Amino acid sequence: MPARRTHLALCGFLLCCVISSGSTAGSEGAAEDAPHVFVALQTRNSAHLLPNFFGYLENLDYPKSRISVWVRTDHNLDDTPAVLEAWCTAVRDVYLSVDCQHSKKVVFDVGYPPPDTDEQYRHTASVQQTALEAGRRSGAQYFFVLNTDNFITNPQTLRLLIAEDRVVTAPMLNSEGNAAFSNFWMDQDSLGYYKRHEDYLPILQRNFTGCFRAPVLLPPLLIHLSSPQSQSLIYHPPLEGFNGPTDDIVHFAYSAKMGGVAMFICNTELFGYIMRPHTHPSLKVAAEKFVDFKTKTLVNYPPVIYSQFVPAPAQPKSNMGLDAVYMISLVRRPERRNRMIACLDELGFDYIVFDAVDGRKLNASYVEGELGIHYMSNWRDPWGDRTMTFGEVGCFLSHYFIWKKVVDEGLDRVLVVEDDIDFEPRFREGLAEVMKEVEVLTPTWDLIYAGRKRLYLDSEPAVHGSRRLVRPAYSYWTLGYLLSNRGARKLLEADPFHSFLPVDEYFPILFGKHPQKEWAQHYPNQNLEVYSANPLLLHPTHYVGDAEWFSDTEPPLEILEVIREKKAQEQEVKQQVYIGEWSCVYCTGLSSLTTESCRASGRD
Repeated sequence: MPARRTHLALCGFLLCCVISSGSTAGSEGAAEDAPHVFVALQTRNSAHLLPNFFGYLENLDYPKSRISVWVRTDHNLDDTPAVLEAWCTAVRDVYLSVDCQHSKKVVFDVGYPPPDTDEQYRHTASVQQTALEAGRRSGAQYFFVLNTDNFITNPQTLRLLIAEDRVVTAPMLNSEGNAAFSNFWMDQDSLGYYKRHEDYLPILQRNFTGCFRAPVLLPPLLIHLSSPQSQSLIYHPPLEGFNGPTDDIVHFAYSAKMGGVAMFICNTELFGYIMRPHTHPSLKVAAEKFVDFKTKTLVNYPPVIYSQFVPAPAQPKSNMGLDAVYMISLVRRPERRNRMIACLDELGFDYIVFDAVDGRKLNASYVEGELGIHYMSNWRDPWGDRTMTFGEVGCFLSHYFIWKKVVDEGLDRVLVVEDDIDFEPRFREGLAEVMKEVEVLTPTWDLIYAGRKRLYLDSEPAVHGSRRLVRPAYSYWTLGYLLSNRGARKLLEADPFHSFLPVDEYFPILFGKHPQKEWAQHYPNQNLEVYSANPLLLHPTHYVGDAEWFSDTEPPLEILEVIREKKAQEQEVKQQVYIGEWSCVYCTGLSSLTTESCRASGRD
């Protein structure tokens, strides 16, 4: 990480909150028992961040009636002053006191990106020092410094930090995409700049948990002002003997070292997210990157919270020339559904939530009797050596009924996505590039993968003249894809019910790339014209083996492990049983999974 923190210049602003004295309290009703807390923040050019930043601030479980707010901003090119004024005006009766000021004094060149100059950093340090001195004068017991690129998702953060009872403590924040950036350093070089330490990654990745001494902390951090040691802490001016860079954080760390103040980073809880520092070419790009940040954080920290007092920026809805955007989601998985709704809202799509066919509600009389589905007799899952699960049947039917809607309603082209996907940064821009290329280079396209599991990378030639398209080889998954009306017709006309197998096996058969020829022979008309985005635009939110992974189509991992272990011992399949909701073909020899427990789902 660079010693100069461009994110301060991009989105810092100074917000100070004073909360009345006493022990930590549990509710607004016990506000008089809460200790003073003075929160400090510095910003400029952050209008796109503030509705969310204030939302998380308001969400902290701490009595607002004991919080005084002190705000400073300057050198803006966007609507930051107006947003701040609106928020500060709205919360004057919510917090103990509110003091917001917008300085129009020009200290350094106003521009975007901001100038990386000593003048800028001296000014930032001076404002931080003003905040610290204001906190000391207020009589507050704690000083909590923030940046507008800090999104504290854990409402208990203040209480947890206060309970540590240390002079300086910071909650460890993660950055989007699990990047190796956070709000602490574990070492510095001889000039005071960042230096990687062997303990940094284990702490960041929570292989070690607790509160650890760190020589440098970035906001958010909490200072115990009641401790006599805290009097030695200073942002500006530089102490005598300091020869490091002109940087408020580095100098603050130096003052802590000289004053014998131990600073601690705590990773005992998931506290929230910090944006990685970027120098964007424009405010427009910065706002787009913030949308990417929110879709990434939604994977682990749903929902994105907005302020009650300032409106979220209007996001115009556009489907980019698509007739419809379908999001397939199980009704009984509201956490996945709500996350995807939030993502699609952030991305500006006018989407349709399509209730997935639930495998738990399927039975043989409906699947085989009413729908007339005949399973492919020789299909076996190559990884679990099993027949299809009802979850896989439900997944296929969910896609199938969308294909029918496309044909029946005469839709020209649609986007279909599942509810367990992670969007690549600048997804809309990437999708627009793909759509432009297919119309020019491959106008007779039927289906375009936006996300999939690539199995044969060496066998995927690029489309001639294209920067974003390849001809896919055999692939797994149906995370998301563009579908034309012509492609929907081909998928239906091939009559998948006559020799049924999972939908992600069906696609490769129809475009002639399935390696299992004995399966493919059931579908002689393999004329589906398929391409794939490259790089991919979608990925799974979690992979097999991740702690948060689960599947509504695959058997649970522990069952797969038993099946695979017994496979080597079994000589023949004697009967079909149901393991929970999963339709599997193993029972003989599964001593840990009795026939009675296998049939507990009632589908024996």
